[in-house]
Amino acid sequence: MLERVAITGVGMVTALGLDAATTFAALVEGTRGFRPLTLFDPRDARARIAAEVVDLDLPRVAAALPNGDISRTDALAVLAAREAFAQAGQSSRRLGVCVGGTTGGMFETEQGLLAGPLDRIDPARAARLLSHPLDLTTARVAEALGGAVRTATLCAACSSSALAIAQASAWLAEDSVDVALAGGADGLCRLTFFGFDALGALDPEPCRPFDVTRRGLGLGEGAGFLCLERESRARARGARILAWLGGAAVGAEAHHITHPEPSGKRAAELVTRVLTDAGLTPRDLDYVNAHGTGTEQNDAMEARALRTALGAETERVLVSSSKGQIGHTLGAAGALEAAVTVLALERGIAPPTAGLSTPADAGLRHVLGRGVAAPLRAALSCSFGFGGTGAVLLLQRADAPERPRAEVHRAPGPAHVVVTGLSAIAPFGVAAGASTARTALAAPPAPGGGLAVDPVAELDPERSRRFDRGAALLTSLAVRALADAHLDAPGVGLVAGTAFGSVERSVRFVLRAAERGVRRASPADFPHLVASAASGNASIYAGLQGPALGLAGGRAGAELALQVAASALRDGQAPAFLAGAAEGFDAIVADVLGPFRSGDHSVPRAEGGALLVLELANEARARGVRTAARWLGSWSIADGDAWPTPPPGRGARALVITTGLAAEHAAALARGGWGEATRRSILEQSGAHEAVSAIGLVVAAAAVLAGDADEALALNGLGQELWVTHFRREEAVA
Repeated sequence: MLERVAITGVGMVTALGLDAATTFAALVEGTRGFRPLTLFDPRDARARIAAEVVDLDLPRVAAALPNGDISRTDALAVLAAREAFAQAGQSSRRLGVCVGGTTGGMFETEQGLLAGPLDRIDPARAARLLSHPLDLTTARVAEALGGAVRTATLCAACSSSALAIAQASAWLAEDSVDVALAGGADGLCRLTFFGFDALGALDPEPCRPFDVTRRGLGLGEGAGFLCLERESRARARGARILAWLGGAAVGAEAHHITHPEPSGKRAAELVTRVLTDAGLTPRDLDYVNAHGTGTEQNDAMEARALRTALGAETERVLVSSSKGQIGHTLGAAGALEAAVTVLALERGIAPPTAGLSTPADAGLRHVLGRGVAAPLRAALSCSFGFGGTGAVLLLQRADAPERPRAEVHRAPGPAHVVVTGLSAIAPFGVAAGASTARTALAAPPAPGGGLAVDPVAELDPERSRRFDRGAALLTSLAVRALADAHLDAPGVGLVAGTAFGSVERSVRFVLRAAERGVRRASPADFPHLVASAASGNASIYAGLQGPALGLAGGRAGAELALQVAASALRDGQAPAFLAGAAEGFDAIVADVLGPFRSGDHSVPRAEGGALLVLELANEARARGVRTAARWLGSWSIADGDAWPTPPPGRGARALVITTGLAAEHAAALARGGWGEATRRSILEQSGAHEAVSAIGLVVAAAAVLAGDADEALALNGLGQELWVTHFRREEAVA
């Protein structure tokens, strides 16, 4: 039987309060957190209100951190994370921190961007554009809690932090951490406020989820975190268990970048799946904290999904949305609403949907006015985001009896992770399959760094006309990798690393809105500026219905994507995953960062990417796959992790692929026992960019698939930033 996941701490920061207790009490009373926006001038936007956190003392939060240069989003996250950690009484050093978000330090970026003439940006101002990447918030949270052995920063638009909770649960299941702090944070900024206004999606008044008069969403800001641990550990240390995380179901619609699939079929499937996997039925459910944005299409889709999944129980199960009180907090919404649901179960009170007076769908049992006291046994927290990736979390009251949980169906045999397909697009060419290594290693240096194909021109123009180069690259890679693995797309997931997202396009959007007015900003551009836009677009184009998300990880984005995908694969969230990274050329990134540096070398900045197909060995064998490269793990040596076991003898059948040109690699390999292995750098053939490590991973795996090596390492980074990924040949996947 799978061990239950206990929730032992909750933290919240919202427009209603700087802690969970204050926020929940205000929610139960029906208090609304919307007020006139003060952070920045909304200019000519039709909406001028937001659920803004007005009492945030950023300098005070910053003063308690090792590095005081923090963003507004960082401060929100640190406060909520500390509250959850303190309530849980945690002291574990085997801590995992998983954070979902969409804006990061965008507010601070905008401050620098708009601090001078709009027609030109000097180097000092330009440098600020890249000073608060999305994954910096995760680093700040880890610092505030004394360090972490595992971290990840996920972006799937409005479902980001719900996915972070699902990922943290997977870490616990595979025993890579003892305690997981999972949640999300997003601060208000011009990009999202002007963007949603340009889409016509903001209500000028406080929003009214599920009401017949609803006119759109109301933006908010905040942070929410849950502290998760296995039941045995929580019991052993006498922790107070607030609730159980009974399961998580994650998947994509593959429908549209902004509009939900109208029937609600995919969302209903997620609800049914999470209940079934937990051994429950709709009769065991008492409450649903709905996504409930207040937009016409989303509310209607969600209502249909609940009626489909819950059947006759729909009339009994209480339903409410918290967004009418704390606003839509984007990447933080899933975790905040999960935290609200935990407290609803613990205290036996279902909070209301503020602003709802006349339900558009009378078939749901809405909570109106104030909170309703009820003996809640089990509840759902639902999240659905741009790009179509949704997540449904099942939460149960602390005294819930333990039930047999359904094991995810898997073919018999070994459950380790193998690579069954791959693709790469780089200056050395366009490649897929086992021949990729030979193609890359035989190619001459490409000093210009130009790609062998135009990824935008390769795609159907009607289906990709809004894609930027990063999205086009990722989509083309996904199509090729699926074909190489002989996989049908439905059910396959995608985890795509990115360092910066679409910086140049985002800057153009903000400057246009600031200079010409919000109503002149392009509504068609905005949905493609979120960090997960590339993965969302790729999932829609390729028809992927597994979890589709972006991962912020700088130069280690590909390795982190492999880690996240492998954990989710073992957790049964999808039968296969595409994992890797892609970066399109961005003029602002090139201007700010200059040439790509590797040791003493500087290489002109380019673009490219690569994806690997990951499956469990038993599933691959059931499909008839004869040869695969076993993924033995990706390690950050800076974290003190051990090197992979050195190859036997003199390492004649071992290969090391590096994405750098430094002599430092040779010394590191010698220390790790791999000094005799053949070593090749692919930096000059692959082009220099933040996704080059993904190409290194693919070349290393391809060499093993082709039989050119029995095992291979891919090295990325230097010194304290060294990442190592290990592959080994596996015949018949058995």
